[in-house]
Amino acid sequence: MATYPAAGLPATDGLAKELWDNVQHEVFMSLHDPFVQGMAQGTLDKRAFQHYVAQDAYFLHYFARAYGIALSKALALDEQTFEDLTGLLRGVHEELQLHGSYAAKWGVDMTVAGTRPSAATKAYTDFLMDVADAGGQDGSVAEILAAMLPCARLYGFLGAALAGAHGPQAPDQAPPCHDYWEWVKTYSSQEYLSVPGLKERMFERLAGKGADKAKLLALYRRAMQLEAEFFAAQPYSPPPRRFSALVVDFDETCTARDTIGGLMRLAAAAAGQPGRATAGDAAWVSATSARLADAYVAAQGELLGRLLPEGAPDATCYDAAGLEALLAALSDFDAAMNGPVEECGILRGSTAAEVAAAGAGLQLRPQCREVLAGALGRGIPVHVLSVNWSDVYVGAALSAAAGSSSSSSSGSSSGALPVRLAGEGEAAAAAAAAAGPAAVELLCNSLQLDGSGLTTGALTKRVQSARDKRAALAELRARLPAASTAAAAADGSTDSGSSSNPAALVYVGDSTSDLGAMLDSDFGVVIGSNALLRRVCRRFGVRILPLAAAPLDPRRVPAGTLYEAVGGWAEIRAFLFGVERPGEAAAAVGGSAAVAAVGTAVGTAAVGTGGGSASLPRVLSIAGSDSGGGAGIQADIKAILSRGGFAMTALTALTAQNTHGVSAVHPVPPDFLRRQIDAVLGDLGADAVKTGMLPNAECVAVVAEAVRQYRGAGHALPLVVDPVLVSTSGHALAEGGAAAALLRQLIPLASLVTPNLPEAQALLGGEQIVDVEGMRRAAQQLQAMTGCAAVLVKGGHLRPPPPPPQPTANSNGHDGAAGSGILDPVAESVDVLYDGSTLHEFRGPWIHTANTHGTGCTLASAIAAELAKGLPLLPAVAAARAALLEALRASAPLALGSGVQRPFHHLHMLPVLAPAPAPAAASAAAAAATAGVSIAPPAAPGAGSGAGSGALGRVDLGLLTRQLRLYAVTDPHCNQKAGRSLLEAVTAAVRGGATILQIREKDIDGGDFFTEAAAALKVCRAYGVPLIINDRVDVALAVGAEGVHVGQSDLPAAVVRAMIGPSRILGVSVKTPEQAAAARAAGADYLGAGAVLPTGTKDTDVIGLGGLEAVAAAAAPLPIVAIGGVSAANAGDCVNAGCAGIAVVSAIFAQADAEGAARSLLAAVDEALATKQKR
Repeated sequence: MATYPAAGLPATDGLAKELWDNVQHEVFMSLHDPFVQGMAQGTLDKRAFQHYVAQDAYFLHYFARAYGIALSKALALDEQTFEDLTGLLRGVHEELQLHGSYAAKWGVDMTVAGTRPSAATKAYTDFLMDVADAGGQDGSVAEILAAMLPCARLYGFLGAALAGAHGPQAPDQAPPCHDYWEWVKTYSSQEYLSVPGLKERMFERLAGKGADKAKLLALYRRAMQLEAEFFAAQPYSPPPRRFSALVVDFDETCTARDTIGGLMRLAAAAAGQPGRATAGDAAWVSATSARLADAYVAAQGELLGRLLPEGAPDATCYDAAGLEALLAALSDFDAAMNGPVEECGILRGSTAAEVAAAGAGLQLRPQCREVLAGALGRGIPVHVLSVNWSDVYVGAALSAAAGSSSSSSSGSSSGALPVRLAGEGEAAAAAAAAAGPAAVELLCNSLQLDGSGLTTGALTKRVQSARDKRAALAELRARLPAASTAAAAADGSTDSGSSSNPAALVYVGDSTSDLGAMLDSDFGVVIGSNALLRRVCRRFGVRILPLAAAPLDPRRVPAGTLYEAVGGWAEIRAFLFGVERPGEAAAAVGGSAAVAAVGTAVGTAAVGTGGGSASLPRVLSIAGSDSGGGAGIQADIKAILSRGGFAMTALTALTAQNTHGVSAVHPVPPDFLRRQIDAVLGDLGADAVKTGMLPNAECVAVVAEAVRQYRGAGHALPLVVDPVLVSTSGHALAEGGAAAALLRQLIPLASLVTPNLPEAQALLGGEQIVDVEGMRRAAQQLQAMTGCAAVLVKGGHLRPPPPPPQPTANSNGHDGAAGSGILDPVAESVDVLYDGSTLHEFRGPWIHTANTHGTGCTLASAIAAELAKGLPLLPAVAAARAALLEALRASAPLALGSGVQRPFHHLHMLPVLAPAPAPAAASAAAAAATAGVSIAPPAAPGAGSGAGSGALGRVDLGLLTRQLRLYAVTDPHCNQKAGRSLLEAVTAAVRGGATILQIREKDIDGGDFFTEAAAALKVCRAYGVPLIINDRVDVALAVGAEGVHVGQSDLPAAVVRAMIGPSRILGVSVKTPEQAAAARAAGADYLGAGAVLPTGTKDTDVIGLGGLEAVAAAAAPLPIVAIGGVSAANAGDCVNAGCAGIAVVSAIFAQADAEGAARSLLAAVDEALATKQKR
């Protein structure tokens, strides 16, 4: 059985080992990072290692500082601790000397002064300094060690694991001969491995029995996450692996044990019910089950005795022919053994509902569900091939809502996993494939039903053996390209010049029935400890290596080689998805929230500022240069800036143009375009990308590949594609193949495509668009043809007739000021948005002006900036469109240039110069109307609106739902009566188990509020609890709180969302379903609903449990909390009404023992949630 060397693991069974075991996902993210794997495999770009050496040396200087601070705090401790810390500090000095040798060899400036830290490096060093400085001279040395241990232990683990995976596999084998193997040798050496061991023993001694495990774990986890982000931040790393499909077995792969026994127990239960036509009573079922099992074991033993005789030598190389014969014999055997089961009728007499209920109670392996859901979310098709007797049984186990069957020891962020049963015929399969990977496709046997809906005991056989699984896999591989032609082209896999690895098919299995399919896959991954599988592999020369030995390029997998997921599904997750952002990681593994908001993923623009962070929404514009400054990348920069974003650029072409038109175009070489994109994304990162002029198919391919790779690394990246093909003057801005490349490669990746009428006509083959109805058809056709998320067809070319003469100010009061454009009282400007299910029409008055050059570029860039802030698509389009119309109106008198293509002034798009936002609407429809949007009925029956779903936001609803279980809301009057300060109240609540905390202070000055909130934030961060500020957006942003909560009479939710950006939580108080729908459309992340019962803290209307249930239904998929009169006694009623948790004030803060009250409330909520999940 493949393992990772014990030398790299914690030697103790104490707290250090417990912390290590709790962060395995973060550990495996580093192990499977392309930079780390590129070092071990010797394929790393020299520039990546040069950058790493300089960054690591910079980090080590701060690491040494942290040791120095720990030493100063250890003066009051025992002499052994002081000596150990002194030795560790000396070790850092020696490690810096090692880096000095690297620097000399690789030509690196290793001085701190000469190194500009990347965002990931800065985030890590800021975190270390914050922890080291915490508490002043009386701060905890154990906490400093908890933040420093992950670095030492991880490097030891990586060194040992990589040496075992990529080093000599036999005594006579030479070690790898490449420049980076020295790094592996250093960190796998006994000399180095003694360092983390020493540190862990000291940590155990200092932490003691009274340690705050939750805080230490939060520090440890954060440091391990920052380690993974540090590796992922190295530029010029190898491209990440890409995957065409994930195929998995079910029994003992998704589950920890075989589940056939559950169907047998179901048969026994059916036999005990009157009126069921079963083959016998419960005693007969028990005896028959035992007889069938004994017969199977005996027959299999006899067969294996012939196929694998004792004493026969194991193969010294891969024996494909011998293995083929064995799998054929085992396949015949497995198919034959289903016969006695059918003949005896033991599976007769159960209903489909009973079978599904039994399946829903099955336990999946930890993180299995998260991996399947994560693959679907990333567009990777997921297929389950199972020899189980019942697809209903297996499907129910997979699709059960997260937590309903203890599917993972850590919970799930995925909710119910959608499952689609296969086997309905080729046409259905092709249609399902064309629809995309929206659900897990299950291919399995079925229990046949009679006319009364009871199982007959007969099977519909689809997958019975290794042979059937291999055939199903071959069929799947054959139809994968046809299933996603647009996606395959868009990610660059059809381009011969693509620098990325080919997309790989991964099969995860555990037994001999999976063996052939695993070997037929690009990566065959073994999970579990099946002894027969290993016996067969040894006999026929199949090697099982640790998963860390898998090459980055699937074409380099040696024949007859499988890879074992030693770390289970947690390791498979890291292998597939790479480094995930803190919110995503915590959501999936149920870990504590980050201790300090200093850095997130690769390239974050956040910079640590004393425990908080400052950032800007980052937009990368990939477009051509307009020398006249009105359109192109110049317009993009001005639009992004005006909407509060940070603009970054990658030039695709230089143009010579002015207000008379384009006179020349000089495309940028595709390789240089890619270098620009990599330079930006590898350091600064991006929150959205906007593309404009792409002059040729090669540039389209470069952009598509870059977007796919950035998303493949775990980054959510909205993409706005403005398909610029022809200039306003009629000059072709793209070569002939560019339009086809856009349709095939880039548009399928888009969050939004923004063609004007000529561009839409060109993309759709020339069909003329002459009215709004034609715009609607074009939007729907383009979305259906490409599979992009949404299409905005702009109606600016549907010009109305000239307006009537304008009266003067003296005749009717119109001011006629130079700053005003002419607003046509009759004609409208209309843009049509189709999001895949619903048509939305944006209407407003037509502005008669000649200054329209660059409007298309500007609108697309402004939308990208709003998406980068975290706005959902519909509000983002509305906000950008409103800003553009105001700029056109205000710029009407402007006269720049002597031609007809005159620009407008982007200064008028600044929010401070735009008209004040309209009051918050009372419903989603009213809010849409206020923004100039009318929602048309869907063209197809049953289509629902995707507006306001928040799908492009950054808050993870799975994680947030768990954090809302116990929502503590502070109250100054309660605290005053209890004789405690706000900080004391907050500390008691989070110690007692409050999972999220809101500070509500209505009668306090801003400066005092800031001071108290900053102190509370430190406490909340120490316990991994998000802090929400009630009403005061300014205070929330100033202290760096996790979010803001507003009521119906506070700032409108859409305005607050635009102010706080995508990464902060937005909560809204509601009482009615209409208010819930409006809040969801405005970008809320959760809702507070109530009052449920009368309360003494606030005069409010009571909505009761019925009203609570109605709000929950209208809010979906947003989580809600019940507030007002809620207690432990009625927490269960609130949960059953659809709440994720309860929000309480006096139930905690009016109690003498606030900590104990919080603890009791959380227990009540968790019990209610567990009871609900079991139903």
